[in-house]
Amino acid sequence: MTGWDVLDEARTMLRATVAGVPADGWELPTPCQLWNVTHVLQHAALDQEVWAALLGGTQMPGENPFAPSGQLGAEPLAYTDHALDASGPAWTAIGDAAQVPTPLPQGLMAPADAAGAAALDAAIHAWDIAVATGQGSPL
Repeated sequence: MTGWDVLDEARTMLRATVAGVPADGWELPTPCQLWNVTHVLQHAALDQEVWAALLGGTQMPGENPFAPSGQLGAEPLAYTDHALDASGPAWTAIGDAAQVPTPLPQGLMAPADAAGAAALDAAIHAWDIAVATGQGSPL
């Protein structure tokens, strides 16, 4: 939990959608052209890790979220949980900051806006995965 309701809900959707992917669903195509379900999951998880690195001053992930390898190196739900667990503390530590760093082109944002942007990213990719794997829309 991050303490930001919109972000917590989106992260819950991402986790639930990943948990709902059938064993043979990881290579299915997604609405994201050129990316299968594994690529989208990797992108979404790495995005959350980038937010954590910028907010919490931790190390950036070793892979580029926009060039996912398609190799998770862990069971998909464990991979997701690792990214979400790594980013949660960064969100809770924001405190009363007026602005926070973001990976977005506009740079600094108000914390609530940044949480909304990170939530949008997680929710959109939960939707991509859900649609690709026949789970319907989690939204």
